[in-house]
Amino acid sequence: MSALDYNAKPGAVLAIDAGGTSFKSALIDADGGLVPGSFYQCPVCSDGALEAVLATYVELIRHALSRGMVIGGIGVSTPGPFDYQRGVSLMKHKFACLYGISLKDSLVKLLPALAGIPFCFRHDANSFLAGEMWQGAGQGCTRIGGITLGTGIGVSFFADGQFFNNELGSPATEVSLWNKPYRDGIVEDFISARALIAAYQKYNPHYDSSAGAKGIAEAAKSGEQQAVLVYEQLGTDLGKVLTPWCDHFNPEKIVFGGQIAASFDLFAVALQQNLQTISCQPELQAGTLGSNSALFGLAAEGKGVSFSKGSVGSTGEKSNCPV
Repeated sequence: MSALDYNAKPGAVLAIDAGGTSFKSALIDADGGLVPGSFYQCPVCSDGALEAVLATYVELIRHALSRGMVIGGIGVSTPGPFDYQRGVSLMKHKFACLYGISLKDSLVKLLPALAGIPFCFRHDANSFLAGEMWQGAGQGCTRIGGITLGTGIGVSFFADGQFFNNELGSPATEVSLWNKPYRDGIVEDFISARALIAAYQKYNPHYDSSAGAKGIAEAAKSGEQQAVLVYEQLGTDLGKVLTPWCDHFNPEKIVFGGQIAASFDLFAVALQQNLQTISCQPELQAGTLGSNSALFGLAAEGKGVSFSKGSVGSTGEKSNCPV
């Protein structure tokens, strides 16, 4: 079992999803349900000062404490690079203010009541996949990939009772795809929100990029052909990128999440047509938990949920819980 599962007091798990533009949190109870009234979301600036970022964490935690429930553990989902075992950020491209410091120690100084509560840190792609495996589209799978599509492309893989991670707790190099060579650049140059926007602006130079991938999806769903073509090209690129990945890992299923995956139907056909694997074709499905997948994934870690069929206990991955 995870260190959090060993040390946690009876009670709910406070799950915090620390994204690049907003943080959100919720309490997950002993039965795996989201506690009514516990969901909370705050905007955050990834280039902000340390005091401002920590204040955002504190606001989320205070809201959870105000629910009056015993909190048995706190889980934080965050992108890397990050030392998930020690709870220390190694990011310099965003949240640089957190670089090299213990997040738990910093929060305990501001909220001494947290001193006795164990913390757990998990890569955001792993959190997404764990949530879907526990309560969503990945239930019952023992060899499965998770792809998050948003500002970039995140990838996670689980098989043989464990997530395929590096020594720090991030998905292993062979799992990750964002910086792999593709066409005349890297994968993320073609599969990401900025790639969608750039491609669409070639057809519609006056498109407001602040409307994001969602605005393009809305245009495609209304029948605008240029927007349709942009999403189909995304599916084509994604299929070609995933073909060698699938031949290497041979997943039985791949679950897709993130902002772009909310419009999975716009690129699913092109993705399927261009995923030409040598081995068995994996089942492709959008996640069913929406933006809450990572929250449930953190709670799964905290509760020591097993993803092996017919068993209860550890996830099998090295614990990311420092205390």
